[in-house]
Amino acid sequence: MKGWALWLVLGWASASLAQNHPELAWQVVETEHFRVFYHEGLAGAAARAARIAEAAYAPITELYGYAPDGRVRIVLKDHDDYANGAAFFYQDTIEIWTTSLDHDFDLRGSSDWLRNVITHEFAHIVSLGAARKGVQRVPALYLQYFGYQREKNRKDVLIGYPDAIASYPVMGTVVPMWLAEGAAQYGTATTGHDRWDANRDMVLRSLVLADEQLSFEQMGVFGKQGFGNEYVYDHGFGLVRYIAETYGEEKIAALYRAAGQWHTLAIDAACKKVLGKSADALYGEWIEALRQGYWAQVAALGPLREGEPIAEVGFSNVRPRLAPNGDKLAYLSTRRRHHGPHGLVVRDLTTGEEEIAAFPAAASTVDWSPDGRKLLFSRIDRADKYGSRQADIYEWDSAGAGPSFWRGMLWLVPAMVSGTAPETPRVKRLTRGMRALYPTYSPTGEWIAFVQNKGTSNNLAVMRADGTGLRHLTQFADGTQLYTPRFSPDGRTLAFAIGRAGQRDIAVVEWDAASDSIGPLRVGIATPGTDRDPAWSADGTELVFASDFSGIFNLYALNLETRALRQLTNTIGGAFSPAVGPAGEIVFAAYTASGFEIRRLREEGVLVATEEAWFAEDVAQDWRDAPVPALPSAPQEYGIDFLKTGILPRLLLDEGRFKAGAYLASGDVLNRQSVFAGAAIAPANADRDLFARYEFKGFRPTFFLEVSNQQRRDARGDSVDARTIIVNAVNFSLSQFSAGVSGKLGRHAELTASATYDRYNASVESDCLVCRGDGEVGFERTAQRPFGYTYFNGFGLGLTYRMELIARRRDRDISPVGRQLYVRYDRMFNYFLDGFNERSSFIDEEYLKLFYNQFTVDWKEHIGMPGNTRLGLRLYGGWIDSDAVNDTTRVGDFFDYRLGGLNFMKGYTFYSIEGRKALMGTATLRFPLLPDVGQRVAQLYFDKVYGAVYASMGKAWDRNIGEWNARYGRAGPLRDVGGQLRFDLISYYSVPTRVQVDVAYGIDEVRDKGRWKSYFTVLLGYL
Repeated sequence: MKGWALWLVLGWASASLAQNHPELAWQVVETEHFRVFYHEGLAGAAARAARIAEAAYAPITELYGYAPDGRVRIVLKDHDDYANGAAFFYQDTIEIWTTSLDHDFDLRGSSDWLRNVITHEFAHIVSLGAARKGVQRVPALYLQYFGYQREKNRKDVLIGYPDAIASYPVMGTVVPMWLAEGAAQYGTATTGHDRWDANRDMVLRSLVLADEQLSFEQMGVFGKQGFGNEYVYDHGFGLVRYIAETYGEEKIAALYRAAGQWHTLAIDAACKKVLGKSADALYGEWIEALRQGYWAQVAALGPLREGEPIAEVGFSNVRPRLAPNGDKLAYLSTRRRHHGPHGLVVRDLTTGEEEIAAFPAAASTVDWSPDGRKLLFSRIDRADKYGSRQADIYEWDSAGAGPSFWRGMLWLVPAMVSGTAPETPRVKRLTRGMRALYPTYSPTGEWIAFVQNKGTSNNLAVMRADGTGLRHLTQFADGTQLYTPRFSPDGRTLAFAIGRAGQRDIAVVEWDAASDSIGPLRVGIATPGTDRDPAWSADGTELVFASDFSGIFNLYALNLETRALRQLTNTIGGAFSPAVGPAGEIVFAAYTASGFEIRRLREEGVLVATEEAWFAEDVAQDWRDAPVPALPSAPQEYGIDFLKTGILPRLLLDEGRFKAGAYLASGDVLNRQSVFAGAAIAPANADRDLFARYEFKGFRPTFFLEVSNQQRRDARGDSVDARTIIVNAVNFSLSQFSAGVSGKLGRHAELTASATYDRYNASVESDCLVCRGDGEVGFERTAQRPFGYTYFNGFGLGLTYRMELIARRRDRDISPVGRQLYVRYDRMFNYFLDGFNERSSFIDEEYLKLFYNQFTVDWKEHIGMPGNTRLGLRLYGGWIDSDAVNDTTRVGDFFDYRLGGLNFMKGYTFYSIEGRKALMGTATLRFPLLPDVGQRVAQLYFDKVYGAVYASMGKAWDRNIGEWNARYGRAGPLRDVGGQLRFDLISYYSVPTRVQVDVAYGIDEVRDKGRWKSYFTVLLGYL
């Protein structure tokens, strides 16, 4: 999927960002070309994965003329109800979440999930390996620059705080997203693991006919609206398919090889070299071919029957369900967002009023109780004790008491802390850890049927309405997928969709609740296309369903007695999820270029020709004894399997000096252990920066160890008052050792406990002037051995809470909405140099003992406002509880808070506002200037530009907040104002590039320091 691009940004240190799962026991099996890692419950999936991967190996490696060096790792996971895959192609490693994607994503068609996703990710490994410009261990070169503020009249400050930071990679793989994802999709098609289906055709047809398709530049990058990212897959698959059919399949591999040339920074030159035409010309002819083909398809449809829209706010409105008396409609909607999750919406069809009944709700199905009072829905929300998030069934009661304001606040606080949606008097959780989707009531309301997900397979289950009496009606263990069960009006039959080997049909099974007897499972509808979403007519004589056997998804009604088939809709986009009302009206989800909307239909439809084989209800399916594939070799217990150590060379200009260095990273395939380190050294004076971080995730919390060292040389040229000693240089060596443990609190918060030791050393290089021995007047210089000492030893215990609850939006980085909270407590045990014991014949430092408590809070609120503007409010405060740390005669401001510079009040330099206590407030108004640029220059894609204006007030003080500030000649807080520009760019089609420019004015700054300050950053994100 899209994991390979993300890997380029995040590096090798973590192959998975999920919660630790020490409760899982892992095993590994080997084939000729693969190593498959899996945990308990996935032996059958591992056997299937091994067979699928080996079948894909030869066709894909032969197509691209590239084979990985050694066995490719495949890691299978099933601890969350989450569907995705990721290819870490610099490590020849694939991660697969085994839940099928089409359970909760209506833009994707039916496929054999494991077969599709494994082949897709392996195609990434091979194709991107073929496009690599250099060696596998070196994916990029980093160019970095650090500039610093000048601290006037501060001889105690060796170097100011940064006001310019730039870190930009030169990538070793440059492939646009349309080619990367399209070729991976095409790779699955050529191996028989996937196909160009009606869903993909629906997306492109709707967009092209509305002239709203992605531009060629937009196809090259992710980072658009959530569903817009999915368009990249469809457009990419379509264009790659067009290239293969028009110019030959071998041209796909040739494009990758051309992209692997060192001078290639964009795909344009590769298109010209391989296809003999520009990228723009290729795109234009492809779109024209699509347009002609789609208009011809629409012309052949005849009179359209598309219904009337009744809910169309937002991109995705799906899974409609009419109340038993037809007066209300329940459905899932993203509302005005262009991404999930969905909320459960209840619409009164008589008044038009709407209510958000629950949020979030999984995109499976909703269902009314027979009395029209309650609604069933699924939600993937709260984590279990191991951090797994799995689907469970919830019930919404329309008659329940809504929360008062203060009670709502009591519910909201834990929700903000844990990142979960709490139960309310109107929302009740019925299952726990059931992994339950598609819940539906029986006609009496006594039973609930649902689909249970586990180990790549689904099974049909029933339970009583209170969550007791669980009973499984099927026992699939071969990867079978089930969807959308519905009880017949008499309650004796369940109709549902069944997916096997990439084909989705509609099946029925009889179940007698009184006798608990299960009849045979029979496939009742099996057209040549995909058949899905069964719904019963009110009298039980017909099944209404969606099918694409004509090439476009439409709704059909099958008479169960006569086998007569009526086509109800005739749409340009697609029709899904029918629900039949008491009077025979039908509501359904319709796809258009604007997304999914809910429509209502009262058409009788027209009869269509069928074949007898489509309705083979008398042929029972054998499901009880479905064979589980055997593993290809004897499994071995997982020990440790470290990935290749990756290297990112660095070239820096720091403090005006050239430095060279590298980042290094490695870890084991399950991410239980990881190491990330870096180094940079200045050849001119041996200044150096070293750091390393080790993490161990073999337990529920993460344990870490960090070490760092900075060395700086200051050529001072000072002398003592007697002029007998000249100081040539002072060398500083600052070291830090930290160990701790961190763990997640809910979905959005983290708690970290740490212990840190700091040791700061200095050594003085000097010359001594002595009297010449020949009796003449004068002196000669005698070099002295460096005089070394330790001027600071510090030990601290810290507890840090971080919470980030930022809404998922396209502009969440450049202009967030939500809350960020940082709270830290430290207990410090510091020893600061007070002098030397002159009575000792050795260097004997004497220290001040400085023990104190320190509290820090940084609270940020990002509030959405009309016109896509944002109001940002920040409150920062700090308190050190001991006067001793600010004894200016001996310690000075060594331990103070500082409120100036890049991260705080930008109108002042970092060291100019300092004190043992600090308080600062900032208000920022952020607004879009160019919200959708969508243009590319060479390797730079310009996405959007935002502006901001801000103002801050703050003060740092030692004892009383009203004390006089001698430096600025005032007792009140200092003030500044500023303006900012943010540029969202994407480099090399996949690397976020965030540019920020600030100009700030210090209202109360003293004149000799200059009131205007400027800042500049180029990073992977915004500070």
